[in-house]
Amino acid sequence: MTDEHHSRAELETHAFALMGRLHVNLRRQSGRVIDIEYMRIDPAYCRYLLKMASLSTSEDVQDIGQKLQEVFFGEEGLFVRTEPRQPLLTRLAEPAPPTSTPTATSTAPAATPEISDPVDRGYIGRLR
Repeated sequence: MTDEHHSRAELETHAFALMGRLHVNLRRQSGRVIDIEYMRIDPAYCRYLLKMASLSTSEDVQDIGQKLQEVFFGEEGLFVRTEPRQPLLTRLAEPAPPTSTPTATSTAPAATPEISDPVDRGYIGRLR
């Protein structure tokens, strides 16, 4: 593991701890529930919550927001280093690759197509 991966993992761990504290404090202060996972992958949602934290009357919430601002958007921030992952709903909206269907005249059983996508889209939206 390189130093970059190690420091990125530490940064993500630190961000997760801070987001958890932000979640708890906002819940106590205003009853607001935030989505930590979505905050981790969506820069727009993250900025919205950081703006909310900066406008808070709680100094602890403001302090957490400033630390998260640096973790995500600072010079070596998580959103600055690499391209953030697309939100899940955006990824699911992408069309699935076409699958081959056997023709009516074919008598041989169809071969099971290999799934190149790590997410089996056949299970999405259904119970397993």
